Amino acid sequence: MAKRPTYRIENVVASVNLHQRVDLNAIAENVPNAEYNPEQPG
Repeated sequence: MAKRPTYRIENVVASVNLHQRVDLNAIAENVPNAEYNPEQPG
């Protein structure tokens, strides 16, 4: 039987226009394993 592959998602950058303000700090605090670092270029 073949082993199942392992995976890890890192450094995902996305862009979207929601036509409203979004509090990225609040989202990062409440979503497990999420980070928001406005000092990092993205």
